[in-house]
Parts: sequence; structure tokens; C-alpha cells
Amino acid sequence: MSEHLRDAYFPGTEELGADEMRITALGTGMPNLRPSQASASFFVELGNGDKFFFDMGTGCIMNFCGLGVSYVEANKLFLSHLHTDHMGDFMAWYVGGWIERQADGGVEVWGPSGPEPELGTKYFVDTLIEACKWDITSRVGRLPEEGRQVTVHEFDYTGMNEVVYDQNGVVVRSWPAKHMIDGPVSYSLEWNGLKFVYGGDCAPNEYYMEYAKGADFAIHECFITVELLMEKFGFPYDLAVNVGTRGHTSPAAWASVMKEVKPRMAIAYHFYNDPGTAPLVFKEILDVYDGPIHLTKDNYVYNVTKENITIRQLVNTADTWPMPHSSGNPGTRGPIYPMTDWLTNSEVNFPGIDEYPDVADF
Repeated sequence: MSEHLRDAYFPGTEELGADEMRITALGTGMPNLRPSQASASFFVELGNGDKFFFDMGTGCIMNFCGLGVSYVEANKLFLSHLHTDHMGDFMAWYVGGWIERQADGGVEVWGPSGPEPELGTKYFVDTLIEACKWDITSRVGRLPEEGRQVTVHEFDYTGMNEVVYDQNGVVVRSWPAKHMIDGPVSYSLEWNGLKFVYGGDCAPNEYYMEYAKGADFAIHECFITVELLMEKFGFPYDLAVNVGTRGHTSPAAWASVMKEVKPRMAIAYHFYNDPGTAPLVFKEILDVYDGPIHLTKDNYVYNVTKENITIRQLVNTADTWPMPHSSGNPGTRGPIYPMTDWLTNSEVNFPGIDEYPDVADF
């Protein structure tokens, strides 16, 4: 087995091996966005053609679009919890996908229940879509109904390493994560003898250390140090300690977790990864843990096989277009919500508007 850094990954230029897993860091930062780091999201592609999002934090869909992957193929999302830096791009994915998917089907979302129904994944999805009713109503009748369907698979957040997905040789398990209040979970994905683990947000806890063991690729959040939280964020001491070591995981604690888990590759994320922070985070880790690690940042790509794990930087174009895809199925259309006559009649017929007389009014 080897782990090494290669130069670059150019989307669309190589086939994923039949026995290979590819993981792309779409978001690695914090709730406050910045151009170099969107909020939490990892995209997993398997050699059998399956593709999965793990979390969908604000800004991550911009990075997803740079992969050149069709929304039709990327229609499955696993949410670890409902902080905006883990679900804030849901509507960008849902509506953007509806436009591209057309009649090729909707999306599926897996996520935990809450300590009460209003704190669970189904309530989140249903009420967010309801809140965006104007957006959705304006597209009904113009886009196929099939493309806007959402199926929510809410499962019990208290389940211990419970199977929440089992299809096409892929098994996803969930277990509770200690973060803020009841409800968050961590995940493992097992396929073809490979094991991927995504912790979401969590303070060090016994469940992750137990159920992540044997992982080929283990992601666990790693905050900056308490001292950096005070210096960079201006947090008072008490808040810095609570945020950095109770609600989240400090670098030294991250190292202790990975020392127990012993993955083939350990991934640290969820901090502003800068020249002024990363060396201090790295130093605290190395005082405890000496296994293979990577302090990831947006647009790093990892190819995982049973023999090798490679790390590369994604090279894409900022001027990407949606991937054209159509099954040829026109789908079904609902009724178009009518515009009032006075607003309809306000249109000015400049030259060019009536060049296509056989098309029904929009």
C-alpha cells in the first residue's frame, strides 16, 4: 500500500476503475464562507457508477459543478445534521438539478430524526421546499413534474451502526454523533471491500472510535486550537474552550481519535486552512498521531483502491456549463400558474419576440 500526492486531477479525462472509489472535497470550511473554502460537503463516486453527497454545506454546489458530473447521476444526499454549513446548498442542488434532470427523476435524501419531529430531516426538507413556494410554483408546468420529486428517508438518530442504505452492493451505516444537541450522526459507506467514514460534526466520542475502525478513508472534523479561536475569531476564553473542545474536536483530540481508529488515510477538515493555522494544527496532531493524514481543503481529490490512496488537486474551469442529459422522456406537466392580464399585457413586442410562432406562450 502507498499514499502519495500526484499533481492534478482533470475532470472528465479518466475513467474510474471498476474497483475504485473517488472522493472529492467540495466544502471543508466553516459557517462563514470565503472564496477558498465552501462549507462541509464530500462527494463519493464508486466504480459501479453510484454517486453520493455527504452533507451539502453552503457554497459546495459551485465546486460540484466544476466536476462536470450530471445532476441526473448525483441525486443522493446523506445529511449528518441540520446546521446551515452542512445543508445550506440544498435548494441550489434541488432546483439546479430539476432544471437539468427534467423528466429523469427527482432526488433522495437520507438523514436523522430529531429529539422531536420538528428537529428531523423530513421536517427540514418539507418546510424548506414550502418556504421556496414562489420559486417552485413559477417552474411548475414549464418543467416536468418528475424532476421535482423529493424522497426523504428519515431514520432514527439513536441507531448504533444501523444500516440506512443497502443497494447495488453499497451499504451505508449510521451512528449518533455528539454535537450541540441530539440528532447529528456519522456515517460509514462500505463497498467492494473498501470503507469510507464521514463524521459530520462531532466532539470526540466512543461511537466514532468504535464504528470507524478498519476504515480505508476516515474523515473527522478538526477545529483550530483554542488559542487560534481566541486570536483569529476574538472569542473569549470560555467560549473558545467550549466551541473548540466540547462542541467540536481540537487537533490533539482529533489525533487521539485517529490513533484509536487507525485508518489507512485520516482526513482533517472544518477549519480555515491557511499558512497561519495549518502548521499549528499539524504540530498538535503530530505530537500524538503519526499515521497517514491530510489536512484537506476544497477541491482535493482522493482515489482509493485496496492497494493505493492518491491525493490530487482538482483543476477545473470556472466557466463550466451544466451537463446536457435527457432520456428523451418529455415527462408530465402540471398547470402553469396564471399571470394577471395587466402584467401579461405589459410586454413590449420588440423585433425577434415573434420569430417562433409555433411555440406556446411561456
